[in-house]
Amino acid sequence: MQHVILSIITMSIVWYAWQNFKWIDRLKASDIELTDEQRQQRQMQYIMRIVFCLVILAMLPFIFTFIVK
Repeated sequence: MQHVILSIITMSIVWYAWQNFKWIDRLKASDIELTDEQRQQRQMQYIMRIVFCLVILAMLPFIFTFIVK
């Protein structure tokens, strides 16, 4: 049962990171009225979310081990 919970949490984090990755690509096409600086700032927000997701994915097995034991 614990592996199922861990896999659901992992899949949701990966899905959220993937959504942010797709939003970076959509940003160029959808927000034409943004200046280059604003677009770059939004891209950095999405990139930082992706990096945060990767850090959480790296820490998740260790956190889950401490919670279970």
